[in-house]
Amino acid sequence: MGNILCDGSPIESDPRYRFQGRQWETSMMDAPCNNCKGCFLAMFCPCCFAYHLRVLALEGRMENYSCCQGYLCPTCTSKCIPGQDSCPEFCLCLEVTLCENFAISSTRFYIQDQRQIMTDPCDNRIIRFNNCVQILSFVCHILAIFFRELRHLAHLLDLFADLVYCMVQACMQAQTHHELTLHPTAVDYGQAPRTITQQPTASDKAPLMGHQAPPAYSE
Repeated sequence: MGNILCDGSPIESDPRYRFQGRQWETSMMDAPCNNCKGCFLAMFCPCCFAYHLRVLALEGRMENYSCCQGYLCPTCTSKCIPGQDSCPEFCLCLEVTLCENFAISSTRFYIQDQRQIMTDPCDNRIIRFNNCVQILSFVCHILAIFFRELRHLAHLLDLFADLVYCMVQACMQAQTHHELTLHPTAVDYGQAPRTITQQPTASDKAPLMGHQAPPAYSE
C-alpha cells in the first residue's frame, strides 16, 4: 500500500513523460507558497476558478471548447452533451459544477499537452494519494451498508477524503494558474521545447484526480 501511495513512476501510456526541456513553473507541492492567491481562490471557489482557468487555457477562444477538452470519453460526451458549439459557456458551467474534478484535471492536461510540460513525479504521488484515499472511503461506505458498526468510521474517512480532495484540487489549480499567469500563451516561453514523436491522445492519460460522494444509508 505504501508503494502505491508514494509511487511517482510513469504510466506506460502517458506520453507526457517523454516531453523534454520544459517543466512546470511550480510543482503542486510548492504551489500554495508560490501562488497563495490562486490556492485561496481554488480552495473557497473551486468551480468558479475552474471555469476561469479553462477560459484562460483556451485564450478566450470558446469555439475551441469541448467537454473535458476531449480527455474523458470524447465519443460519448460529443453525442450526449448538446450545445457545446452553440453555447460553450453554459456547457462549461455544467462541466465545472457537475464534474469538477474531471474539469480541473482536463484543464491541466490541456495546458501540459499544448506546452509540452513534463510530468512531475511528485505531482503524481499527490494525485495517487488522493485517489487512494477516495477509494478507501468508498470501500468503507460499501462495507458500512452491511456492517452498521463501520458507519462512524466511514463518515470519518469521508471527511478526511473531502479534506484531502479540497487541498489537492487547490494545489492543482494553483499550479495551473501560476503557469498561465507567467506564460499566458504557449509562445510566451521563448525557446521551443524538444518535441516528441507521438502526440498525446485522449486515451493517453496521467492519473486523474478522483472524488466520490458517499451513499445514503437506509435505516
